[in-house]
Amino acid sequence: MEENKNVWVWAFAAVALLFLFGGFGMGGYGMMGFGMGFGFIFMLLFWGFIIWLIVTLINASQSNKHGSDSLTILKRRYASGEISKKQYEEMKKELK
Repeated sequence: MEENKNVWVWAFAAVALLFLFGGFGMGGYGMMGFGMGFGFIFMLLFWGFIIWLIVTLINASQSNKHGSDSLTILKRRYASGEISKKQYEEMKKELK
């Protein structure tokens, strides 16, 4: 859960930077001036960050999903009598 909180902090920081440095685009310091290069660099950084954010969120949701599913399966196996209490406790420790 802490990891998801950090992702949103970074997303907010990226949007704040986009608004802060938005003037460095084509109109910031003239058509062919200082701002043209910075606009391109910030756009690359912005899209790179967006792609990284999407991949991180997808991986985080998949790992959470698999973690809860495996514990549910383990509980079901213990409840049905397939495994003993000792096996259940050992497997539960490995999952955490």
